[in-house]
Amino acid sequence: MFENLLNFRDLGGRVTADGARVRPGVLFRSESVAYLSAADTSRLVDDLGLATVIDLRGEKEVARNGRGPLEHQPVKYVPVPITDVTRGLDNVASFYLEMLTVRGPEVAGLLKALLEPGALPAVVHCEAGCDRTGVVAALVLGLLGVPDGDIVADYDATQANFPAMNARWKSLFVGRGYPPERFVEESWVERERAMETTIVAVRERWGGWEGWAAAHGLTADDLARLRKLLLEA
Repeated sequence: MFENLLNFRDLGGRVTADGARVRPGVLFRSESVAYLSAADTSRLVDDLGLATVIDLRGEKEVARNGRGPLEHQPVKYVPVPITDVTRGLDNVASFYLEMLTVRGPEVAGLLKALLEPGALPAVVHCEAGCDRTGVVAALVLGLLGVPDGDIVADYDATQANFPAMNARWKSLFVGRGYPPERFVEESWVERERAMETTIVAVRERWGGWEGWAAAHGLTADDLARLRKLLLEA
């Protein structure tokens, strides 16, 4: 589908526990769109009708790598920096839970941004489209009523893209003047059960995804609107 995006996919097509289908072509998840080629940009804007970019990268990441060609397109840009909660934690699932806790208001805010008139279709991305984006994607799918197993499957789909992403990151690392032997590859091993653990933790702490939403200021009307926008009638 794309020349330069290695970890992009549609959240549509999943089926909820009560049999509704998540609407395709409305909400996408991705690695950084700074990597887009001209043809990729045309595919997103002209073919898919992209209206909003939600960028989860921190300010330093954006300053270092830029926003890419979408910066010059008539697409709304919503920065939602999710940073400074990754270090010193025991495991990846702890990071995900910390993100939902410490950055809960920001995450709730981006969901409300999706409810704005004309906001969709939208893409949510961070650098790899794995951790921060993975949590947001899980949250959205969970609020729509997608079963746990399908949420985990969507998260795990990133694994197949890790070799190509590592190769890209190594090339960028070396291009900045660092010796190649100092590059440390990202590993999927520590992520193998991270989403399952996160889902269990969300139930234990908030009673589930809807409990998290209520605790962070999202109303029943907000959730109803989200489902109306993202589920097929």
